[in-house]
Amino acid sequence: MNIFVYLRYGLAVVILMVIFFVAGGGFSHGERFRINTISIIGTIVVSDDEVRDFINKKLEGNYFLVYSRRNSFLFPKKEIEQSLRESFPRLNTVLAQRTDGHTITINVSERKPYALWCGNEYRVINNGQLIMDNDSRLQPTQECWFIDDTGFIFDRAPTFSAGVYMEVYGAIDGFLPGGRLPPNRFIIGDLFAKLLRNNFGEPIRIEIKSEGEMGIMIRSSTQYPILTGVSIRFKDGQDPHVLIKNLHVSIPVKFPPTSVSKKKLIYIDLRFGNKVFFGFGE
Repeated sequence: MNIFVYLRYGLAVVILMVIFFVAGGGFSHGERFRINTISIIGTIVVSDDEVRDFINKKLEGNYFLVYSRRNSFLFPKKEIEQSLRESFPRLNTVLAQRTDGHTITINVSERKPYALWCGNEYRVINNGQLIMDNDSRLQPTQECWFIDDTGFIFDRAPTFSAGVYMEVYGAIDGFLPGGRLPPNRFIIGDLFAKLLRNNFGEPIRIEIKSEGEMGIMIRSSTQYPILTGVSIRFKDGQDPHVLIKNLHVSIPVKFPPTSVSKKKLIYIDLRFGNKVFFGFGE
């Protein structure tokens, strides 16, 4: 068998493959498996219509110029799931499934607002001047964004009264929406804020500062009213449980139940091991 016979066989195989390829593409466009219905389950804030329009755009066109992307067996499942999470940051999980020959179902869950991210640093306006201030009653100047319990920023927030959500300040990775606070630092700050809430008073904001320093502002305290408006300073790497223990030991000693402080407590500094420093102002 000479080379020309091999070439003829090879050409015949190629032609048959092309025929089957094109025929399969034509079959993929049949009405029997064409997606006509997109069911959205789990949305609360995100618009079903916006999600559906987004998916319809993803179903336009063909694979390799031949196979229909709107075929219920061939639709781009993983692409739709990933692109929905990227384009709708409020969506936490996305699962796309074929329901029947004409229907696909998109099951989603939305992120729940946990706190507010309000900028890289806390800033307030007082008498027209931009200042840094420890007064928990003053309002931030920046617009705020919702974050979930991992520090992921997912949606612009409306204006709330102070204390409705805890505010978090610190540099983020990424862009808005979709950026994220440094996970390890946010987790430590959030844990300490929870422990403060359970033991001393209600936190109003966490400040994740540069060079490994952090601060938490106490909005109010029933047990120790002197802690109202006080900033508690600490460092990355410190154990929040140890910090709480140090506060339990030092505060009753510094402020016995019968004592009355003539100076306003401004901050408590826990950055130096087991030593606790109290800062006062007039």
